[in-house]
Amino acid sequence: MSKLPELFEYVGAIHIHTKDSDGSKTHKEIIRIANRYHLDFLIFTDHMTMAHKDVEGWHDRLLCLVGYEIQDAKDENHYLAIDLDEVLPDGLSAPEYVRRVRDKGGIGIIAHPDEVRDIPEVKAYPWTAWHVDVFDGIEVWNHMSAWLEGLEKNTRLRSFLHPRSILGTPSPTTLARWDEAAEKRRVLGVGSLDAHAATYRFGPLRLTLFPYKVQLQSIRTHVLTEAPLPIDDFEGARKKFLKSFKYASVFISNYRWGNARGFRFWCESKRQMSVVGGSMSFHPSIVFKVEVPEEGTIRLVRSGEVVAEAEGKSAEFPVKGDGAYRVEVLKGEKGWIYSNHIKIFPSRRAKPDGGKQGRRSNEDKPSDKQGSSQRRRRPRRSQESHNPKPKT
Repeated sequence: MSKLPELFEYVGAIHIHTKDSDGSKTHKEIIRIANRYHLDFLIFTDHMTMAHKDVEGWHDRLLCLVGYEIQDAKDENHYLAIDLDEVLPDGLSAPEYVRRVRDKGGIGIIAHPDEVRDIPEVKAYPWTAWHVDVFDGIEVWNHMSAWLEGLEKNTRLRSFLHPRSILGTPSPTTLARWDEAAEKRRVLGVGSLDAHAATYRFGPLRLTLFPYKVQLQSIRTHVLTEAPLPIDDFEGARKKFLKSFKYASVFISNYRWGNARGFRFWCESKRQMSVVGGSMSFHPSIVFKVEVPEEGTIRLVRSGEVVAEAEGKSAEFPVKGDGAYRVEVLKGEKGWIYSNHIKIFPSRRAKPDGGKQGRRSNEDKPSDKQGSSQRRRRPRRSQESHNPKPKT
Protein backbone atom coordinates (compact mmCIF):
# COMPACT_ATOMS: atom_id res chain seq x y z
CA MET A 1 0.00 0.00 0.00
CA SER A 2 1.23 3.52 -0.75
CA LYS A 3 2.46 5.80 2.01
CA LEU A 4 -0.07 7.79 4.06
CA PRO A 5 -0.40 11.21 2.39
CA GLU A 6 0.84 14.27 4.22
CA LEU A 7 -1.85 15.87 6.34
CA PHE A 8 -1.86 19.36 7.81
CA GLU A 9 -3.04 19.71 11.39
CA TYR A 10 -4.87 22.66 12.93
CA VAL A 11 -5.48 22.68 16.66
CA GLY A 12 -8.06 24.91 18.26
CA ALA A 13 -10.96 25.56 20.58
CA ILE A 14 -14.72 25.42 19.99
CA HIS A 15 -17.73 26.84 21.89
CA ILE A 16 -16.43 30.11 23.27
CA HIS A 17 -18.62 32.84 24.77
CA THR A 18 -17.66 36.52 24.89
CA LYS A 19 -19.12 39.70 26.32
CA ASP A 20 -21.65 39.56 23.48
CA SER A 21 -23.57 37.06 25.63
CA ASP A 22 -22.46 35.61 28.97
CA GLY A 23 -18.68 35.57 28.64
CA SER A 24 -16.33 37.93 30.44
CA LYS A 25 -13.92 39.08 27.71
CA THR A 26 -14.15 40.50 24.20
CA HIS A 27 -13.30 38.61 21.04
CA LYS A 28 -10.05 40.51 20.66
CA GLU A 29 -8.97 39.80 24.24
CA ILE A 30 -9.59 36.07 23.79
CA ILE A 31 -7.78 36.09 20.44
CA ARG A 32 -4.71 37.57 22.11
CA ILE A 33 -4.75 34.81 24.73
CA ALA A 34 -5.19 32.10 22.07
CA ASN A 35 -2.23 33.41 20.10
CA ARG A 36 -0.15 33.36 23.28
CA TYR A 37 -0.89 29.65 23.64
CA HIS A 38 -0.19 28.86 19.97
CA LEU A 39 -3.64 27.75 18.90
CA ASP A 40 -4.48 27.63 15.19
CA PHE A 41 -8.22 28.37 15.27
CA LEU A 42 -11.10 29.56 17.45
CA ILE A 43 -14.85 29.13 16.90
CA PHE A 44 -16.93 31.67 18.86
CA THR A 45 -20.53 30.71 19.70
CA ASP A 46 -22.32 33.34 21.75
CA HIS A 47 -25.97 32.82 22.67
CA MET A 48 -28.34 33.92 19.90
CA THR A 49 -26.03 36.54 18.42
CA MET A 50 -23.32 37.00 15.81
CA ALA A 51 -22.94 40.71 16.54
CA HIS A 52 -19.21 40.53 15.86
CA LYS A 53 -19.31 38.41 12.70
CA ASP A 54 -16.76 40.86 11.32
CA VAL A 55 -14.10 39.38 13.62
CA GLU A 56 -13.88 36.39 11.28
CA GLY A 57 -10.54 36.14 9.53
CA TRP A 58 -6.86 35.58 10.16
CA HIS A 59 -5.49 37.18 13.31
CA ASP A 60 -1.77 36.79 12.98
CA ARG A 61 -1.50 32.96 12.85
CA LEU A 62 -5.01 32.31 14.19
CA LEU A 63 -8.08 31.50 12.09
CA CYS A 64 -11.27 32.83 13.74
CA LEU A 65 -14.83 31.86 12.88
CA VAL A 66 -18.06 33.16 14.40
CA GLY A 67 -21.13 30.97 14.84
CA TYR A 68 -23.66 31.07 17.62
CA GLU A 69 -25.51 28.93 20.17
CA ILE A 70 -29.24 28.41 19.70
CA GLN A 71 -31.73 27.41 22.37
CA ASP A 72 -35.50 26.97 22.36
CA ALA A 73 -38.13 29.07 24.16
CA LYS A 74 -37.53 27.13 27.40
CA ASP A 75 -33.74 27.69 27.20
CA GLU A 76 -33.27 24.00 26.42
CA ASN A 77 -31.75 21.92 23.60
CA HIS A 78 -28.65 24.04 23.02
CA TYR A 79 -27.24 23.76 19.51
CA LEU A 80 -24.10 25.22 17.94
CA ALA A 81 -24.66 26.71 14.49
CA ILE A 82 -21.53 27.31 12.41
CA ASP A 83 -21.09 28.70 8.89
CA LEU A 84 -24.29 30.75 8.79
CA ASP A 85 -24.60 34.35 7.59
CA GLU A 86 -27.32 35.39 10.01
CA VAL A 87 -29.06 34.40 13.23
CA LEU A 88 -32.29 32.45 12.89
CA PRO A 89 -35.50 33.91 14.40
CA ASP A 90 -36.15 33.49 18.12
CA GLY A 91 -38.79 31.07 19.34
CA LEU A 92 -38.06 28.15 17.03
CA SER A 93 -38.31 24.62 18.39
CA ALA A 94 -35.29 22.30 18.34
CA PRO A 95 -36.57 20.31 15.32
CA GLU A 96 -37.12 23.59 13.45
CA TYR A 97 -33.68 25.08 14.02
CA VAL A 98 -31.84 21.80 13.45
CA ARG A 99 -33.49 21.51 10.04
CA ARG A 100 -33.05 25.19 9.19
CA VAL A 101 -29.32 25.09 9.93
CA ARG A 102 -29.02 22.07 7.63
CA ASP A 103 -31.17 23.67 4.90
CA LYS A 104 -29.06 26.84 4.94
CA GLY A 105 -25.86 24.85 4.48
CA GLY A 106 -24.57 25.39 8.00
CA ILE A 107 -22.97 22.92 10.39
CA GLY A 108 -25.04 22.05 13.46
CA ILE A 109 -23.59 20.46 16.60
CA ILE A 110 -25.53 19.28 19.65
CA ALA A 111 -24.11 20.99 22.75
CA HIS A 112 -23.54 19.11 26.03
CA PRO A 113 -25.93 16.31 24.94
CA ASP A 114 -26.15 14.31 28.17
CA GLU A 115 -25.54 16.96 30.79
CA VAL A 116 -26.51 16.03 34.35
CA ARG A 117 -26.15 17.83 37.68
CA ASP A 118 -25.76 16.54 41.22
CA ILE A 119 -25.88 20.08 42.61
CA PRO A 120 -29.44 21.51 42.51
CA GLU A 121 -28.38 25.16 42.32
CA VAL A 122 -26.95 24.66 38.82
CA LYS A 123 -29.37 23.74 36.03
CA ALA A 124 -28.53 21.02 33.52
CA TYR A 125 -29.15 21.52 29.79
CA PRO A 126 -29.27 18.07 28.16
CA TRP A 127 -30.42 17.49 24.59
CA THR A 128 -33.87 15.91 24.35
CA ALA A 129 -34.78 16.17 20.65
CA TRP A 130 -33.06 12.94 19.59
CA HIS A 131 -35.84 12.12 17.16
CA VAL A 132 -34.41 14.79 14.84
CA ASP A 133 -31.56 12.96 13.14
CA VAL A 134 -30.22 15.58 10.72
CA PHE A 135 -27.73 17.16 13.09
CA ASP A 136 -24.12 17.20 11.86
CA GLY A 137 -22.26 16.61 15.08
CA ILE A 138 -22.14 16.06 18.82
CA GLU A 139 -20.03 17.59 21.54
CA VAL A 140 -18.36 14.38 22.70
CA TRP A 141 -16.48 16.18 25.46
CA ASN A 142 -17.55 19.52 26.97
CA HIS A 143 -15.18 20.93 29.57
CA MET A 144 -17.70 22.98 31.52
CA SER A 145 -20.25 20.16 31.65
CA ALA A 146 -17.68 17.57 32.70
CA TRP A 147 -16.38 19.88 35.43
CA LEU A 148 -19.83 20.61 36.86
CA GLU A 149 -20.81 16.94 36.72
CA GLY A 150 -17.75 16.02 38.80
CA LEU A 151 -18.21 18.82 41.31
CA GLU A 152 -18.68 17.71 44.91
CA LYS A 153 -19.15 19.91 47.96
CA ASN A 154 -16.14 18.57 49.82
CA THR A 155 -13.81 19.09 46.83
CA ARG A 156 -15.33 22.29 45.47
CA LEU A 157 -12.47 24.64 46.33
CA ARG A 158 -9.86 22.28 44.86
CA SER A 159 -11.97 21.96 41.72
CA PHE A 160 -12.08 25.75 41.35
CA LEU A 161 -8.34 26.09 41.87
CA HIS A 162 -7.42 23.19 39.54
CA PRO A 163 -10.25 22.98 36.98
CA ARG A 164 -8.36 20.81 34.48
CA SER A 165 -7.41 18.05 36.91
CA ILE A 166 -11.00 16.84 37.32
CA LEU A 167 -11.38 15.88 33.65
CA GLY A 168 -11.26 12.09 33.39
CA THR A 169 -12.99 10.81 30.26
CA PRO A 170 -15.98 11.83 28.16
CA SER A 171 -19.41 10.67 29.28
CA PRO A 172 -19.89 6.95 28.48
CA THR A 173 -23.50 7.77 27.58
CA THR A 174 -22.41 10.35 25.02
CA LEU A 175 -19.74 8.06 23.55
CA ALA A 176 -22.37 5.32 23.19
CA ARG A 177 -24.78 7.70 21.45
CA TRP A 178 -22.02 8.83 19.07
CA ASP A 179 -20.97 5.27 18.23
CA GLU A 180 -24.57 4.25 17.62
CA ALA A 181 -25.21 7.23 15.35
CA ALA A 182 -21.98 6.58 13.42
CA GLU A 183 -23.25 3.13 12.46
CA LYS A 184 -25.95 4.84 10.38
CA ARG A 185 -24.16 7.89 8.99
CA ARG A 186 -21.20 10.17 9.50
CA VAL A 187 -21.57 12.17 12.74
CA LEU A 188 -18.85 14.67 13.61
CA GLY A 189 -17.53 14.44 17.18
CA VAL A 190 -15.86 17.50 18.71
CA GLY A 191 -14.32 18.51 22.00
CA SER A 192 -15.40 21.90 23.30
CA LEU A 193 -14.85 24.35 26.11
CA ASP A 194 -18.18 26.10 26.72
CA ALA A 195 -15.93 28.90 27.93
CA HIS A 196 -17.45 31.81 29.86
CA ALA A 197 -14.77 32.70 32.45
CA ALA A 198 -17.47 33.83 34.86
CA THR A 199 -16.55 35.35 38.23
CA TYR A 200 -17.89 33.94 41.51
CA ARG A 201 -17.61 35.01 45.15
CA PHE A 202 -17.02 32.63 48.03
CA GLY A 203 -17.06 34.75 51.16
CA PRO A 204 -14.03 37.03 50.90
CA LEU A 205 -12.69 35.11 47.87
CA ARG A 206 -13.39 36.24 44.33
CA LEU A 207 -12.57 33.57 41.76
CA THR A 208 -12.84 33.43 38.00
CA LEU A 209 -14.25 30.06 37.11
CA PHE A 210 -12.17 28.71 34.25
CA PRO A 211 -10.18 31.71 33.02
CA TYR A 212 -9.87 31.60 29.24
CA LYS A 213 -6.14 30.93 29.54
CA VAL A 214 -6.91 27.76 31.52
CA GLN A 215 -9.63 26.42 29.26
CA LEU A 216 -7.59 27.04 26.12
CA GLN A 217 -5.12 24.53 27.56
CA SER A 218 -7.67 21.77 28.13
CA ILE A 219 -10.09 20.20 25.62
CA ARG A 220 -8.96 20.82 22.06
CA THR A 221 -10.21 19.82 18.63
CA HIS A 222 -7.69 18.90 15.91
CA VAL A 223 -8.70 19.31 12.24
CA LEU A 224 -6.72 17.57 9.48
CA THR A 225 -6.63 19.02 5.97
CA GLU A 226 -5.06 17.68 2.78
CA ALA A 227 -3.47 21.02 1.93
CA PRO A 228 -2.29 24.00 3.99
CA LEU A 229 -4.81 26.78 4.57
CA PRO A 230 -3.99 29.90 2.49
CA ILE A 231 -3.00 32.72 4.82
CA ASP A 232 -3.65 35.34 2.12
CA ASP A 233 -7.14 34.08 1.29
CA PHE A 234 -9.46 33.90 4.28
CA GLU A 235 -12.48 32.77 2.29
CA GLY A 236 -10.50 29.96 0.70
CA ALA A 237 -9.05 28.96 4.07
CA ARG A 238 -12.50 29.01 5.70
CA LYS A 239 -13.97 26.73 3.03
CA LYS A 240 -11.12 24.23 3.19
CA PHE A 241 -11.16 24.18 6.97
CA LEU A 242 -14.93 23.71 7.25
CA LYS A 243 -14.92 21.00 4.58
CA SER A 244 -12.50 18.87 6.60
CA PHE A 245 -14.34 19.78 9.80
CA LYS A 246 -17.74 18.74 8.48
CA TYR A 247 -16.33 15.51 7.03
CA ALA A 248 -15.00 14.60 10.49
CA SER A 249 -11.30 14.61 9.63
CA VAL A 250 -10.99 15.40 13.29
CA PHE A 251 -9.78 14.14 16.64
CA ILE A 252 -10.16 15.43 20.20
CA SER A 253 -7.52 15.77 22.89
CA ASN A 254 -7.13 16.91 26.47
CA TYR A 255 -3.98 19.04 26.49
CA ARG A 256 -3.77 18.61 30.28
CA TRP A 257 -2.47 15.07 29.69
CA GLY A 258 -0.12 15.84 26.82
CA ASN A 259 0.31 17.61 23.51
CA ALA A 260 -1.49 15.42 20.95
CA ARG A 261 -0.18 17.13 17.80
CA GLY A 262 0.96 14.42 15.42
CA PHE A 263 -1.58 11.75 16.36
CA ARG A 264 -2.76 9.83 13.29
CA PHE A 265 -5.37 7.11 12.75
CA TRP A 266 -5.93 5.44 9.39
CA CYS A 267 -6.58 2.07 7.78
CA GLU A 268 -5.29 0.41 4.65
CA SER A 269 -5.67 -2.78 2.67
CA LYS A 270 -4.01 -4.12 -0.46
CA ARG A 271 -5.91 -1.64 -2.63
CA GLN A 272 -7.51 0.97 -0.38
CA MET A 273 -6.61 3.58 2.23
CA SER A 274 -8.76 5.79 4.43
CA VAL A 275 -7.94 8.34 7.10
CA VAL A 276 -10.04 9.43 10.07
CA GLY A 277 -13.45 10.64 8.93
CA GLY A 278 -13.37 8.48 5.82
CA SER A 279 -14.71 5.11 4.78
CA MET A 280 -13.89 2.04 2.71
CA SER A 281 -15.34 -1.34 1.78
CA PHE A 282 -14.56 -4.36 3.90
CA HIS A 283 -11.65 -6.60 2.93
CA PRO A 284 -9.95 -9.12 5.25
CA SER A 285 -6.56 -7.51 4.55
CA ILE A 286 -7.56 -4.20 6.19
CA VAL A 287 -5.27 -3.07 8.99
CA PHE A 288 -5.89 -0.09 11.28
CA LYS A 289 -2.79 1.92 12.13
CA VAL A 290 -2.23 4.43 14.91
CA GLU A 291 0.65 6.79 15.67
CA VAL A 292 0.78 8.72 18.94
CA PRO A 293 3.31 11.44 19.92
CA GLU A 294 3.68 10.02 23.45
CA GLU A 295 3.15 6.60 24.96
CA GLY A 296 -0.31 5.63 26.11
CA THR A 297 -2.91 2.88 26.12
CA ILE A 298 -4.29 2.67 22.57
CA ARG A 299 -7.76 1.19 22.18
CA LEU A 300 -9.56 0.30 18.97
CA VAL A 301 -13.34 0.71 19.34
CA ARG A 302 -15.74 -0.90 16.88
CA SER A 303 -19.46 -0.19 17.04
CA GLY A 304 -19.09 0.97 20.63
CA GLU A 305 -17.02 -1.99 21.87
CA VAL A 306 -13.27 -2.11 22.58
CA VAL A 307 -12.01 -4.85 20.25
CA ALA A 308 -8.23 -4.44 20.61
CA GLU A 309 -5.71 -2.70 22.84
CA ALA A 310 -1.98 -1.96 22.83
CA GLU A 311 0.57 0.03 24.82
CA GLY A 312 3.07 2.43 23.33
CA LYS A 313 3.40 5.11 20.65
CA SER A 314 2.10 3.07 17.71
CA ALA A 315 -0.17 0.13 17.00
CA GLU A 316 -1.58 -2.00 14.21
CA PHE A 317 -4.90 -3.81 14.52
CA PRO A 318 -6.54 -6.20 12.04
CA VAL A 319 -10.10 -5.47 10.95
CA LYS A 320 -12.84 -7.21 12.94
CA GLY A 321 -15.64 -6.88 10.40
CA ASP A 322 -17.67 -3.98 9.05
CA GLY A 323 -18.76 -1.14 11.33
CA ALA A 324 -17.72 2.30 12.61
CA TYR A 325 -14.21 2.26 14.12
CA ARG A 326 -12.49 4.87 16.23
CA VAL A 327 -9.46 5.07 18.51
CA GLU A 328 -9.07 6.33 22.04
CA VAL A 329 -5.77 6.84 23.86
CA LEU A 330 -5.55 6.93 27.65
CA LYS A 331 -2.84 8.06 30.07
CA GLY A 332 -3.45 5.76 33.00
CA GLU A 333 -7.17 6.18 33.69
CA LYS A 334 -7.34 9.62 32.09
CA GLY A 335 -8.73 10.09 28.60
CA TRP A 336 -6.25 11.83 26.31
CA ILE A 337 -7.20 11.38 22.62
CA TYR A 338 -10.48 10.43 20.92
CA SER A 339 -10.56 10.09 17.15
CA ASN A 340 -13.56 10.38 14.88
CA HIS A 341 -14.69 7.24 13.08
CA ILE A 342 -13.57 5.39 9.99
CA LYS A 343 -16.55 3.54 8.52
CA ILE A 344 -16.03 0.05 7.06
CA PHE A 345 -18.93 -0.89 4.81
CA PRO A 346 -19.89 -4.49 4.08
CA SER A 347 -18.19 -5.86 1.00
CA ARG A 348 -20.33 -5.81 -2.12
CA ARG A 349 -19.06 -9.28 -2.89
CA ALA A 350 -20.62 -10.40 0.37
CA LYS A 351 -23.92 -8.90 -0.78
CA PRO A 352 -24.74 -10.58 -4.13
CA ASP A 353 -28.22 -9.06 -4.05
CA GLY A 354 -26.64 -5.61 -4.43
CA GLY A 355 -28.18 -4.38 -1.18
CA LYS A 356 -27.75 -0.78 -0.11
CA GLN A 357 -25.58 -1.72 2.86
CA GLY A 358 -22.50 -1.92 0.69
CA ARG A 359 -22.93 1.50 -0.89
CA ARG A 360 -21.57 4.81 0.28
CA SER A 361 -23.98 7.64 0.76
CA ASN A 362 -22.96 11.08 -0.45
CA GLU A 363 -22.54 12.00 3.20
CA ASP A 364 -19.96 9.26 3.69
CA LYS A 365 -17.82 9.96 0.65
CA PRO A 366 -14.32 11.18 1.56
CA SER A 367 -13.58 14.80 0.78
CA ASP A 368 -11.87 15.68 -2.49
CA LYS A 369 -8.23 16.56 -2.66
CA GLN A 370 -7.76 20.17 -1.67
CA GLY A 371 -5.32 22.24 -3.63
CA SER A 372 -4.58 25.88 -4.27
CA SER A 373 -2.16 27.78 -6.42
CA GLN A 374 -2.02 30.58 -3.87
CA ARG A 375 0.50 30.97 -1.09
CA ARG A 376 -0.64 28.75 1.76
CA ARG A 377 -0.22 28.80 5.49
CA ARG A 378 1.60 25.81 6.85
CA PRO A 379 0.56 24.88 10.38
CA ARG A 380 3.05 26.42 12.74
CA ARG A 381 5.29 24.27 14.84
CA SER A 382 4.24 25.68 18.15
CA GLN A 383 6.68 26.46 20.92
CA GLU A 384 4.53 24.42 23.26
CA SER A 385 5.45 21.22 21.40
CA HIS A 386 8.70 19.40 21.92
CA ASN A 387 7.77 16.99 19.15
CA PRO A 388 9.39 17.11 15.72
CA LYS A 389 7.28 17.67 12.61
CA PRO A 390 4.14 15.54 13.00
CA LYS A 391 4.40 12.09 11.55
CA THR A 392 2.01 11.12 8.82
